[in-house]
Amino acid sequence: MRKLSVVLVAVFVTGAGLVPAMGQDENLPKIEVEGNLELFYELSDNTAGTGDNDKFKSNQLYLDFRGTFANNMAARLLLDGADIVGSDGKVVTEKVVEEANFTLKEIGGSPVTLVFGKDEMPFGLDYDEYLNDSLAHQFELDKVWGFHGICDITKVGNIAVASYQHRHSLGEGESRISADNEIGDNYAAKLTVDQPLDILVVNISGASESYSDLSVTDEMGVTSTVGKDDETRVGAGFILKCPKRPANVNVEYMSFSNKGGTPGYDPGLLTVGVECEWAEKYVTWARYEVIDEDSDEAVETDLWSVGVTYKAAKGFKLLVEYSNFNTGNMADATDLMVADGSLESALLLGVKARF
Repeated sequence: MRKLSVVLVAVFVTGAGLVPAMGQDENLPKIEVEGNLELFYELSDNTAGTGDNDKFKSNQLYLDFRGTFANNMAARLLLDGADIVGSDGKVVTEKVVEEANFTLKEIGGSPVTLVFGKDEMPFGLDYDEYLNDSLAHQFELDKVWGFHGICDITKVGNIAVASYQHRHSLGEGESRISADNEIGDNYAAKLTVDQPLDILVVNISGASESYSDLSVTDEMGVTSTVGKDDETRVGAGFILKCPKRPANVNVEYMSFSNKGGTPGYDPGLLTVGVECEWAEKYVTWARYEVIDEDSDEAVETDLWSVGVTYKAAKGFKLLVEYSNFNTGNMADATDLMVADGSLESALLLGVKARF
């Protein structure tokens, strides 16, 4: 990992040094390189009964290449060094490429923009960015291959539609009976209203994901078939901005049908957050989430986080956050069936730097 860190730093510095030279001639494509670092130390006690879990972590080690060209064309390559090795020590090289896409803006003079490649598909409010991600963040359609179109609507906002390729993870002893999950099998759409209202942003989104049937082999070697349905989801949310002070409230609700392809499992998730800036240097925030899942009374339904951010310098932030769930285990909650006691509290001390 030390060698990897040295290589990343060297690439960051070299890339940043290339930017001025490549942008001197206006007739040449404009190339921009940006680094985005997130590093924190997490103090969590006996998380999920596994003992002391204090450790350094990083969710983002981004190296972001952006190119703009004539005729409203653009390209982006976003690499994430944090995904070179997963938390289990395994190499996860395909996740290193966070985004790789091309954009055609205002096609033929129209208000339509087309993006194709590996990107984030249109679903969800996609609002706050803290060390502790919200559970709602887990349901963004991120790091997937596909294409989507965005149409600007005058004095309203925009509407985006997409189709994408999605891979669903398998457990031990499971295999897909049909591996087909291609472009055309999954859809997403989002309407964003942010004009002419300066204090309010509203979005409504929906998605449908295809799940293939599973072939499951138990400990006795017996193989059986588990039928899967398509998962559908609907989301609605808004951000309300305070005109007198840099502050806002964000609310989002997601409703699922056949969550994870499981017939009849229809949970929901409500997320509420507040954020306020003080003296131009400090930001305080709080977030509360409720899992609407009534099939098991033992389910832990309440998740919350609070934090303070200090803007130490341009592009440089210091963060202190406290939560009643451990970020390393949030992936275990994506089925929205969180067993009581499986998530413990955690204190995070971290830094974010953009350069």
